[in-house]
Amino acid sequence: MITIVLLGTVVAGILTLTQTSIIASKTSDEAARVESALLTAAERVERADRLLFPCDDDLPKPVEAAAQLKLGVSPDEASTYAKVETEHLDQTGKWAPGACPNGIYQPNLVQRITITMTSPDTGLTRSLEVIKGDI
Repeated sequence: MITIVLLGTVVAGILTLTQTSIIASKTSDEAARVESALLTAAERVERADRLLFPCDDDLPKPVEAAAQLKLGVSPDEASTYAKVETEHLDQTGKWAPGACPNGIYQPNLVQRITITMTSPDTGLTRSLEVIKGDI
């Protein structure tokens, strides 16, 4: 009888450890997937032509494409799992809200683009800032 109780205790401990390991593995896989989407989006933002970044706060095409590719979401879902917040450097050297001053593109514009991606499976969220300038 004691042997059965001891075996049951050992098996329960092993099952708990296995479950914990599986959960940790899934979380790290999702973190890697979200971070890969972020890095892909940041690279595409950095290389993108000025015309792909209108002076509004809509989701830019390069970020939308990265979300679809790396997170595996549809075009309709991309704006749910990928967000962009854009600020511009104003005349005083401070960050001001909005993609462009007064919504109008100006030469030598410097923008701080914060990209946020969320895993559609676990809700894990990561953000990354990119500085983009026409200098």
